[in-house]
Amino acid sequence: LGARRLAIIDLVTGDQPVSNERGDVHAVLNGEIYNYVELRAELLARGHRLRSTGDTEVLVHLWEESGPDMVGRLRGMFALAVADERSRTLFLARDRVGKKPLYWTRQGRKLLFASELKGLREALSARPEVDLDGLAAYLAFGFVPEGQCILRGIEKLPPGHWLSLDMLT
Repeated sequence: LGARRLAIIDLVTGDQPVSNERGDVHAVLNGEIYNYVELRAELLARGHRLRSTGDTEVLVHLWEESGPDMVGRLRGMFALAVADERSRTLFLARDRVGKKPLYWTRQGRKLLFASELKGLREALSARPEVDLDGLAAYLAFGFVPEGQCILRGIEKLPPGHWLSLDMLT
């Protein structure tokens, strides 16, 4: 996992990806978890050790406790990824309203994802073609509606949805 971020909270210890104490669960986040202070307090009370004061670190500990159900505890605007080496799982999720996008595509046996198209485009081995339906929607409405993407072969995770990948297959 990798991330470039606009640092707004936890400027000193908020670098990403963030890992749990054992170093086998990792997370990246684009956005903000509004209720992270409360979640952090609950996690500390249950014995978790958190090294930062930012919102991303709560994700790895919530994952340890709840797996995909952790998304139901989050309030905010986000696109997130959790990689769990123990279960060999990659988990991607998007906030309920869809404020933060999450794009993904498969390239052979690889799943590539990013919360901005330009980041995903940089990771692709070939420049994707423009999807004419996505372009037509953009020209008609000034935006590309949910369920479409302006680049062919790239999917956009719908708001309030998650995607899980077994990294063994």
